[in-house]
Amino acid sequence: MADSVYLFYGNDEYLVGTNARKRVDALCPEAEQSLSLEMIDGSVAKIDDAVAAVDQCIAAFRTVGLFGGKKVVWFRNVSFFKNAIIMKNERVKRLLGELATDIKAGLAGEQFLIISASGVDKRSAFYKAVNEIGVVTEYAIPERDYEARPIALTRTVSLFKREGYSIDSAAADAFVGKTGFETRQIMNEVEKMVLYKGDDKSIVIADVQIITSASGEAIAWDFTDAVAERKLGDAIRLFRQLLFQKESSVRLIIMLESLFQNLLRFKEYSDAGWFRLNGNRIQWSNDSELDDYFSELDDDPRKMHWFRAGKFANQAAPYSVKRLAASKQLVVDTHERMLSIGTIPHELLLETLLAKLCAPMPQRRG
Repeated sequence: MADSVYLFYGNDEYLVGTNARKRVDALCPEAEQSLSLEMIDGSVAKIDDAVAAVDQCIAAFRTVGLFGGKKVVWFRNVSFFKNAIIMKNERVKRLLGELATDIKAGLAGEQFLIISASGVDKRSAFYKAVNEIGVVTEYAIPERDYEARPIALTRTVSLFKREGYSIDSAAADAFVGKTGFETRQIMNEVEKMVLYKGDDKSIVIADVQIITSASGEAIAWDFTDAVAERKLGDAIRLFRQLLFQKESSVRLIIMLESLFQNLLRFKEYSDAGWFRLNGNRIQWSNDSELDDYFSELDDDPRKMHWFRAGKFANQAAPYSVKRLAASKQLVVDTHERMLSIGTIPHELLLETLLAKLCAPMPQRRG
């Protein structure tokens, strides 16, 4: 039973997809896939589409293989398992409950279910059923810069070494600064650099500056910075650039939700006198009340990279708590509209939201 259901998940999309594909190919060789493999696309942004995808997945593995033979179902690129709005929908919850029940009941001997997802709520009954019965593998890039960067640097140096190239430490640092931490982007840029360098096997920082492209992740950070600093022209330009690069509107609005959540909490910490700023560097107070408060949090902000924490603190400073709370609610409301049935394009909803978020703040009297 333990080798009939597989879940591959995590924010390292390349490793999730690659390893799920390897498992599919191991269970169902390419020559058999036209008859024995059924793939369901789980990359959806609306509740109705999520309902349809889960329903299709259930129907697929409840159907026996052709002539009673092997049946492999790959529910791939599932994007909504950590989307709170979609996962709270009663129809989605009911169908995932059915899926969990079927998984617990057990698949037939020649039936296999492979799921690849960008993330999953570990508290859900669905995840618990898969974790109990199947094989669960996570491929995650740490959220904190100081944890993710060393992994990306090691991977970068290793990939260049595998191709027969060396890269000095300054060049590697600049390379990761441009590519970000996602494995697919790193591999794509390594391949570009190898083609560019040819027989010259030594990579220096000048090569990185010439040939390495900034990742969508780096541009996305610029986008959220522009929104936080109310630079509407830059925010719209970067937003359209990200869409051109096939970035998901849903992912961008999730980033905006995270942005305003962080700005709001740093504003509250500032008002409480829990830190002071020295330029961009943040210095936390030595305070027992602060220690007690942060010990209850899943993500202690004092462990955040000092540059990122300092940036949030500086960006939050001009706002009032009321303005930040209102902005966060605007983002949440727009996200809900994007996930509901409607004819307004996501891009238009987001551009309207950007105009509201970047509107000038009223002048304080006195």
